[in-house]
Amino acid sequence: MADDTDPRFLIHQTTHMYLGEPIHFQAVQMNKSLFVWAGKQQANMKDLSIAMPAFGSQANPAVTTVLGQDVSEQSRNIGRRLASKYGMQFFVSLDIGSQDEMLIAFTEKKLSEFIKGLLT
Repeated sequence: MADDTDPRFLIHQTTHMYLGEPIHFQAVQMNKSLFVWAGKQQANMKDLSIAMPAFGSQANPAVTTVLGQDVSEQSRNIGRRLASKYGMQFFVSLDIGSQDEMLIAFTEKKLSEFIKGLLT
């Protein structure tokens, strides 16, 4: 029987269409953490943020950018919301390459639905 200390890596993938263009989603589920990637291209990772859930008296999750210089902080903001909602560590990488607010909202909504399906 597996417990929380047994290592595990479960890989999940899905694709959704946005205005006729595929947006790919991949999640690597680990013990108490989740790596999520969303993008248009095949497996480009130009940005990566890490979000840690709030601990002790902290009000907000701690978030930092590890790769990339995305001034819009899309992956940081999504990581912060996910860590706050699920109380676990998230690695978030977005490669949607656009400042289109509708595309960003679509990607976050589909990513949230994808993660909810994995964790519930």
